[in-house]
Amino acid sequence: MKRFHVYLLCQILGWSVHAVANIIFAALNGFFSWQSIVMFSWSACAAMFCSHAFRAWIRRRNWLKLSPLRALPRVFIASIVVGAAITLLATLSVPIMMGLTALMRSGWLWVFPSLFVWSVTVFLWAVIYFGVHYFESFETAEVEKLRLAVVAKDAQLRVLLAQVNPHFIFNCLNSLRALILEDPQRAQSMVTELASMLRYSLQSGKTEAVSLETELEAVSAYLKLEAIRLEERLQVKIDVDPGSLETPIPPMLLQTLVENGVKHGVSRLPQGGEIRVASSMRDGALRIRVENSGQLAESAGSTRVGLENIRQRLQLLYGDAASLVLRNQDAESVIAEVSIPLAKSPA
Repeated sequence: MKRFHVYLLCQILGWSVHAVANIIFAALNGFFSWQSIVMFSWSACAAMFCSHAFRAWIRRRNWLKLSPLRALPRVFIASIVVGAAITLLATLSVPIMMGLTALMRSGWLWVFPSLFVWSVTVFLWAVIYFGVHYFESFETAEVEKLRLAVVAKDAQLRVLLAQVNPHFIFNCLNSLRALILEDPQRAQSMVTELASMLRYSLQSGKTEAVSLETELEAVSAYLKLEAIRLEERLQVKIDVDPGSLETPIPPMLLQTLVENGVKHGVSRLPQGGEIRVASSMRDGALRIRVENSGQLAESAGSTRVGLENIRQRLQLLYGDAASLVLRNQDAESVIAEVSIPLAKSPA
């Protein structure tokens, strides 16, 4: 109904302006009178009625679904027919306002120019009408395309996140199995921490983002689990910018990086090593650094599913504005650096 009201308003305003323009043109050429005002007003009403009937015909015949090339010849011919109808209705006002004698005395030479003018006017009206609808259809198609893209992205993100959770759970259960025989008491403590981690892991699957502080709490619980298993072989250092704690990040992102550092770095070294987590706000982005003892060459047998998963999630959420870089920091450590744009944080 709102669209129809807008259409009626445009009809009334458009044809009223057309009538006023004709009256002004007649006045400038010395033909101004109250009869001319009535005649031009009547002609505008006739044009409004005929163009509205033309609109009904267009909608009934589904011309709006045709391509511009297919619709053009139909609109061209219909404009001539509608122009002829307006010319006929407009002519009826002449004998009423000025008498039949005046109409007969004027001859018929004016018919063809009038038919031409009204046909062109109706054609321009149709061009505007079709143009508005073609633009709306294009806009609707673009919105639908974006909606489908968002749905596809959301589905892909959930698939990727679903891959992270079982991966993490599997690793924790492996660690727990190894510890049950070695130290049952520590295994009990590990079950408590594992329950906390599982709760976070399940909840994270319901959202696209969590605060860095929330993710750090989960990482701390994970590192406690690994500290039970690795004992003094695992050293942890966390140095985060307090201003970055509320920044939203994809869930399980930091967890995956830390887990990767422990599994493929520290745990493979006989003497163990250190995990260092740091964050900072710089150049409109959140920078997260996870450094671990070890070398990339030692992890050559890894499929690096977790890292590839992170890259895909960052690409889906932020495009090329986010990045993940994994490299050897020096001869004794590996560093993973993530950059997340602040302006494009996921909702």
